[in-house]
Parts: sequence; structure tokens; C-alpha cells
Amino acid sequence: MMRHVATVTNGALFLVAASVSLLLIGAILLPTIGPLPDIEQGTVFGLLVALYNVDGGCRSKRKRPMIRIAISVLTILLTCRYLDWRLSDTLPFGFGIANVVLGVILVLAELHGIGSAIMGQIVNVLPLDRTQKHVTLDATRCPTVDILIPTYNEDPEIVETTVIAATQIDYPSGKVRVYILDDGGTDAKCAMPGLAGHVATQRAKKLRDIARKFGAYYMTRPENVHAKAGNINHALGRIRGELILILDCDHVPTRDFLVRTVGFFKVDPKLFLLQTPHNFVTPDPIERNLATFDVMPAENELFYNVMQPGLDFWGAAFFCGSAAILRRHVLDEIGGISGKSITEDAETTVKAMGHGYRTAFYNRPMVSGLQPETFSGFILQRMRWAQGMMQIFVLDNVWFKSGLTFMQRLMFTNFAFYWLFPIARAILLLMPPLFLFFGFNVAATTPRQLLVYAIPYYVAALVNSQYFYGRVRWPLISQVYETAQTVFLSVALFSVLRRPRAPKFKVTPKGEMLNKDFISRLSWPFYWLFALACLSLSVGVWRIMTQPQLRWALIFVVFWVVLDVLSLLGVLGALAERRQTRTMPRISCKGPAWLHSNGNLIEVTLRDLSRGGAGLILHAPIDDKLELGEAVQLLIPGLPNGLPAVVRHRGANGKSNIAGIQYTSDLAADARAAVNHAFGDSELLVRNAASRHRGVSIAYAFGFLFIIGLRGTARHFHILVREILSWLQVSRQSRALLASTRQLEKTRHQEATGSTIAAG
Repeated sequence: MMRHVATVTNGALFLVAASVSLLLIGAILLPTIGPLPDIEQGTVFGLLVALYNVDGGCRSKRKRPMIRIAISVLTILLTCRYLDWRLSDTLPFGFGIANVVLGVILVLAELHGIGSAIMGQIVNVLPLDRTQKHVTLDATRCPTVDILIPTYNEDPEIVETTVIAATQIDYPSGKVRVYILDDGGTDAKCAMPGLAGHVATQRAKKLRDIARKFGAYYMTRPENVHAKAGNINHALGRIRGELILILDCDHVPTRDFLVRTVGFFKVDPKLFLLQTPHNFVTPDPIERNLATFDVMPAENELFYNVMQPGLDFWGAAFFCGSAAILRRHVLDEIGGISGKSITEDAETTVKAMGHGYRTAFYNRPMVSGLQPETFSGFILQRMRWAQGMMQIFVLDNVWFKSGLTFMQRLMFTNFAFYWLFPIARAILLLMPPLFLFFGFNVAATTPRQLLVYAIPYYVAALVNSQYFYGRVRWPLISQVYETAQTVFLSVALFSVLRRPRAPKFKVTPKGEMLNKDFISRLSWPFYWLFALACLSLSVGVWRIMTQPQLRWALIFVVFWVVLDVLSLLGVLGALAERRQTRTMPRISCKGPAWLHSNGNLIEVTLRDLSRGGAGLILHAPIDDKLELGEAVQLLIPGLPNGLPAVVRHRGANGKSNIAGIQYTSDLAADARAAVNHAFGDSELLVRNAASRHRGVSIAYAFGFLFIIGLRGTARHFHILVREILSWLQVSRQSRALLASTRQLEKTRHQEATGSTIAAG
């Protein structure tokens, strides 16, 4: 009921505010429509910029609803005027069939971006914030909760951390059970001959021991069918909790997860799903290889901080596979977790909505998750998302399903449509070279039309993006991520469109160890794209100097190429993989602590914490009081007995002296204390996320991308040259060894032949 009232109230506010805004805008623009297009465009654009500044721009945390709506309407108006101009005035009819075909292809690519942008305005106009609502739980009437932790081939240490945290979530005793769902230890896998069966058996034994040690339950099944969905559905037949909390095995929950979320199900009996953000404490490969994790908002922040709250307003928040609570009887009603597509989470959401149930999003980070370590793992994850959303649209089209609202259908269509971006991005990368090298006229326009229609639209799109997303997504960073995925996701999308049922669920690798810096094996297409962009830039500059009659069109295209070069610099930097030897993720944590060492009490400040150790800032210079390998005890406020550890590292970081310690106890109580202090407090996750939420100017974003891209590309080619020289050295040694072997064989043959002749 609470959710229904909130939605109706916000819906009414939206309709009233939108109507008023449209009337005001119409009154301002009506006198200028017709013979004065320049003034009309300028008026709309000027009003947009004024409203942006009035509401605090990208640095403002809270946006006023009326201004949000007005900025959305103005941006859509400029977008529609631009689109009208592109479709009516710029298609190159009369310039030859090749130009017309390429011009239409370019417009289709632009339509993808325009459609996504307009849908973005609709999705995000009035997002819901449920974190202000708190439902008090009666301990005697709390629903029972089963916490399911599916795992396939992940390191048992990763699973153990999540199990420890899950078993100490704050909730009434006897009302919660934790299950390890081991799909890597199925009967079929353990019965496999040779090394594979032995590895599966040993891993299953370790997980059973973890469950026994920390009070969880171990569960497996006869064989691995239907991947993660089949694993969960098998468990549903053996558990009886009223609510199900699903956690990926690398998503460590905070103590207050259930206390903050379960109450929503008591208030709204039709609520099926409450999703929370996927909060990552390790960088994705692009962030790690470009060294941007600590200074820039994470890539997934846009979805969880902007898109999901916006979808929640329209009743279309959806299940993301983990960090979510689901109502058990609804799963029974719809036949469990869906497995038709490889994005079983979104598909399950659609089925539940079709049965009349509601979903919600609670925007508070309450898990600490891991990102893929390598670029190839990152691409594998994104391929699954792209193919899965396309499978849902092709195999289970929301427009032909009963029970969904119009807005729910529209929102799910938008997300399937979004994943066509690799094809659109590939077209946008290839069009400038076609114009600059071969003279294809893909858009018939004039400098004045570019100034009146194109420039205001592009700048308005940037201003709008800054206003709505600036604190969680810096300008141009999306272009780097999209360009990095373009080649491989384009192939994946064509494959799923050709054979919709062919893609199979593949687990994203987590916890990989990288022993040295190396160049990703997926780099080769980007060498060609980067060379093509640099050559296009050179040709474009030459043509500007030698063809003054085309100067303005060439300047426009060259600027387009400059943006592509910036993006490709970032991608090449991201493809130079960094060495990764840390076995357990660490979470930034500031606070007082002490080391008890040889009778001395050394005051320190916490730098970070993990399941296996801590990073410390020393208040005094490093001296003989703290030796490498020395046994110490870490004392933290709220931890009565301290944690035994050994010093593994000490050194300097800038002006600070730092040390790293590794815990040495294998007692369950100490493991629980370590996990609780590192990952148990959601306030710490909120503060860490907020520290990266800051807006920057468009000029700063350009400079930032140029610097990190240039630095990353230089590092990429340095590693590449080193790898080539190493390969040449190994190849030379191999040739020398082969020649030596052949000479030895020849000598032995001659000796054998000589002996035979002598004997004869």
C-alpha cells in the first residue's frame, strides 16, 4: 500500500509539473516559431543552460522536480528539432546510391542514441528514494529468510567470506538460514575421471567444511543443468523460507541487510522483489588498468544510482541476480527462476510482473562485491548481459505478454534497445574515415545549419547528461566503455539474432591472479581502429588546409575523430593488464587502531581492511619497533580481544609511512571478527561510495580522459615492446637449441654410419 500511494503521489506531481512546464515553454517559444529558427533554437538552449545553473548543475545532490521536468522537456524539444532537421534536410538524396545508403545507416545509428537519450529523460525524470522510509520489524513476527549463495568454480576463500558475513546478519535467531549452493561439486562433476573429478571433490569438501565451521548448510545436486537458475530452483524444492535473499558468492552482505529491507514485504503483500545496489570494492579492468578507481565514480553507479530509482518510479525496477530479496510463494507461482535466457534475473522479473506482482529498489549499498580482474572476463560478463536482454526481447517479447503496464513494456524494451549500442558505435567509428578518405557525402548540410541545429543539440545533450548523471558518470567515460565493448559485443549480438537459443550461461571469472603486467589477447582489433583514427585525423587536417571550400564540414568531422582518438587512447590503456597478486579484496576504512608488538603499543590509523589482513598508516617513522615477519596483535575499537597477525609489508606512500599485516588465526571467532569489521557496516560503504560521487566540468573531463589515455597507451606499448623482445629472445634461443639438436643428431648419424662401414 505504501508503495502504491507513493507512486500515485509522484505520478500526479509529474503530470501537473509537466503540464505547467510545457505551457510555460510553449508561451515563450510560440512567437518565435516559423521564420526565426535561429532565435528559437537560441531561446530554448539559453533557457536550458539557465535552469541548469539555477539548480546547481552537476554538483548538486538534490534536483528540484519542476526544474528536472523542465530541463527534460527542453532537451527533448531540441532533440526533436535536430531529428526533424536530420531527416528532412540532410539525407544525401541525389548524391548517388552509395551516399544515400551510408547516410541512412548513419541516421539509424544516431536514432539509437537519440532514442536512448529520450528514454533516459523519461526514466529519470522523478526517481524514487525509498531509503527515507523505515519499517520497524517485530522480532516475534519476522518472516523466515533463506539466504542462498550459488557458487560454481570460485575460490572457496571467496565463498567463505560471504558465508561468514551472511551467518552474522542481524536478524532474530532461528528465523534465518544460510545455504551454499555448490554447482561445482555436483554428483556428475565429482564422478568425472582423472584430475577434473578430483578437483571437484576436493573443492566440495572444502565448502562442506566451511558450512560446518560457520553454521551454514551445504547443498549440491546430481548435475549442472540450466546453470545458476537451475541451481537455485533445485534448492527451492528443499527449503521453506518465506523470503529468499540471493547473494552471488563474492557479494559480502552487511549486518543490517535484512533489518533495512524485510519490512517492505510486511507493508506491501504484492511486493515480489526488493533489489539493492551491487556495490563493488574492487575496480573493473578498465578502472584498474587506467588507475581511476579511487578518483572517479564507478561505471555501474549510473545504473544503480540513477536508472534503477527511475525505473522504480514507473514500477519497473528489476532483479539483477544478487543482493535482492524475493518472495518465495511468488517464485513457486511462476515456476521458479526463469531459465529461457541467460539473463535469468530480468526474465524472472518480467514473469512476476505479468502475474500482477510489484518490484522495488532500495538504493543503499549493502554488499561488497568483486569485479572481473581481466578485460576478457569483463567482456564475457557484458556479452552475457547483451545476449540475455536480446534473448528476452526475441524469445519472450514483453509486448505480447499479458499483465504488464504500458510503461513496464516500454522500460524493458528500452533496455533491450540499449544493448544495440555496439553496432551503433561501430558505425560512428567508421563514418569519418569513409568521408575523409573516399569523399562519401553522408549528410548534406551547411555550416549555418550545423550552427543552428547540430551544435545546440550536442551541447544540450552534454548539459543534460551533466545535470542528471554528472555526479556518477563523467563526460566521455561512457564512450570509452562502449568503444571497448564494440567489436566483441557486435559479434555476440549478431550471433544471438541469428540463433536466439544458442547462447549458454557462462560464469564471470572472479578472483583471478595476474602474476605480471601483460597485454590483453583481445587488443588486436583496437590497433587497427586506433591506426585508422590517427590516419583519419592526419588526412582531415591536411584537407582542412588544402580544401577551404569544405573547411567547416571538415572541422566538424575532425572534431568527431578527435573524440574517437580520445576514446581509443583510453581503451588501449585499459588493455594493458596490471599485475594482481592480492588474494582478498580490501575495503577503504579510516579509523584509529593500535598494534601490540613486543610489549609496545604502537598507535596507527586504519587504511583498509580485508578478510585476511589490514593496511595501516603509522604515526611515527618506521624503525626497529616493527620488523617484517614480526608477530603483532591488531587492536580496533569494538574488538575486545584483538586479531593476531604478522607484518608482511612496510614502506612509504607519499608522505605517509605504511604497513601491511596478515591475520594468522584460523579460529572461527577471529574470522568472524575480521569479516565483521571489514564488511559489516553499511555506513562505511555509503561513505566510500559518496566520496567518489562528484561532478566535474566538461573541460576537466576532456583533459582527464586525454591524460589517463595518453599515459595508459604509453604503458600499453611499453609492455607490448617488452613482450615482443621477450618473444624474439625465446624464439632465437629455440632456433639455436633446434639447430644444436639437429647438429648433434647429424653427428651421431655420421658416427653410426662410420661404425657400420668399419664393421663391414
